[in-house]
Amino acid sequence: MNQYDVVIIGGGAAGLSVAYFLSGHCSLLVLERERELAYHSSGRTAAMYIEGYENSVVQTLTVAGRDFFFDPPEGFSDHPLLGDSGGLTIAAHHEVRALDKYVSGWSRDCPELSLVSEEETLELAPIIRPEWLGGAAYDPSWKSIDVHGLLMGFEKGVLKNGGEIKKSAEITGLKSLASGWKVSVGDEVLEASTIVNASGAWANSVASLAGVRARPLTPMRRTAVIVPAPVTIGSGPMVHTISGNLYFRPESPGMMVCPQDETPSEPMDAFALELDVAQTIEEYQVVTNQEVSRVLRSWAGLRTFAEDRKPVVGYDSESPNFFWLAGQGGFGIQTSPGLGRLASQLILNREDPDLAINVNRY
Repeated sequence: MNQYDVVIIGGGAAGLSVAYFLSGHCSLLVLERERELAYHSSGRTAAMYIEGYENSVVQTLTVAGRDFFFDPPEGFSDHPLLGDSGGLTIAAHHEVRALDKYVSGWSRDCPELSLVSEEETLELAPIIRPEWLGGAAYDPSWKSIDVHGLLMGFEKGVLKNGGEIKKSAEITGLKSLASGWKVSVGDEVLEASTIVNASGAWANSVASLAGVRARPLTPMRRTAVIVPAPVTIGSGPMVHTISGNLYFRPESPGMMVCPQDETPSEPMDAFALELDVAQTIEEYQVVTNQEVSRVLRSWAGLRTFAEDRKPVVGYDSESPNFFWLAGQGGFGIQTSPGLGRLASQLILNREDPDLAINVNRY
């Protein structure tokens, strides 16, 4: 019987990042149910590095990974993990007060964020309808993330440091033992001192299999489409509305558009619904002067949130060898270096006081 200090269930950004920081310190195994890593949410994200995002906890975790993103460990990646982008927040005429509140709320932590004129806005994003535009703010510090490069770097590091990764490895049983867990993977049986539940939308399904009480986690479907880009668009910032109903940015082979929808869903291999795609295009054409006649590609992913939109991290109070690493919502990629390091230190009982923040611990 194979024995490990830690078995991590889930090979997305959460599982791979904590495995990366744990590897070399303990024996570990990452189990991924699908035939490829990061098949679900982590592989379907338009990830950005945004320090002024969501709430103070997400911001702290993002900033904790700043050095990792800007100066990755030697050999981690052959290419930079971040690319220039910038972020443009736009508001309709009746939303200017909300825009001012957004800028004042984040300006201390995001010193490059500032209001910009209509002329500057249309220079950054010429396809915005001038008659719709009431105001805008721009932050040049927003960066695009090479998600593939980041996840491949985590994977390479785990293997280089002696960790193991198994794909097409669906958990069929979890039995609590005095010394940890018996883990059934098909016909194979493993033992682990600690189980890390990094299974995204399936986090409560894994908990149920282990006899652990479910937590208030909700998977939510988000839709995205790629439409033909205007001829005038080559590169440009990510543009999002202050109301939170739309963002878009250039992405090969066209323009990626997302309605920022959050529709509660059962755990599943998510796909874009025709109605959601139609509503996405409708919202895009309200804000921009681009007429969309066809969709080049559409997809959906599940982003799992706790009630307060903070990640769920730590050993379960009722099952002390069961470690939660869930609820990364739409910030799992940008927080993965910081959150992966925090989780690894909690697992190894070496908590970093600089990251002793108010995440959800059960």
